[in-house]
Amino acid sequence: MMTSFREVFVTSPDASPAQIREVLRDPDALRARIEAALAGREPRSAQGAPGTRRAAVIVPVIFSPDGPALVLTQRTDTLEHHKGQISFPGGRVEGDEAPLAAALRETSEEIGVPPYDVRLLGRLDDADVRVSGFVVSPFVCEIPYPTRLRLSAREVHAVIQAPLAVLLDPRHVRAELREWKGDPVVLYFYQIGPQVVWGATARIIAGFLHAVFGVPPARPGQVG
Repeated sequence: MMTSFREVFVTSPDASPAQIREVLRDPDALRARIEAALAGREPRSAQGAPGTRRAAVIVPVIFSPDGPALVLTQRTDTLEHHKGQISFPGGRVEGDEAPLAAALRETSEEIGVPPYDVRLLGRLDDADVRVSGFVVSPFVCEIPYPTRLRLSAREVHAVIQAPLAVLLDPRHVRAELREWKGDPVVLYFYQIGPQVVWGATARIIAGFLHAVFGVPPARPGQVG
């Protein structure tokens, strides 16, 4: 289990820190909050530049006795893209495959969770990953807890549990302004124990926290 952290939350427009703490203690309330928040918004679709490829991931939510968390994977060093990085389960959309079907297929292949064990809670905005030429469609899903995972030795080095209490703590997120081909790009970084989550995965996490809890994205130079 992850190291425990002191509970400090960003105050959102629609909930106080005390209210968010209460929601995190109640799986049914949190599940309903996620579903209502994502049902009440139209996810933004991204087309990307010519030649951009499509990918899809699930953002797995688990409700454990230690509190709700997101499940991430650390990729092996033998993959073609994003070697060793931390990401959500998922991958490339093949042919005329639907993005959700691709995300569920890849999740089953990577961590052994079958599609019938996954409950869709909603969809987030597409992430345009210009560095690798992908547009990623994220789907927020609940997976059972406890569940036995079967990790793909070729694709997955480890599984990481990221408690929502940690992700909502402003001391564990920062943003930097970078430049990519002349355009400014904001990068987010989440500290989860000894691991740092950044890139498209961190952007998806920031979008999830904003959509569900109203947490404003961190600004460049802002730390805790």
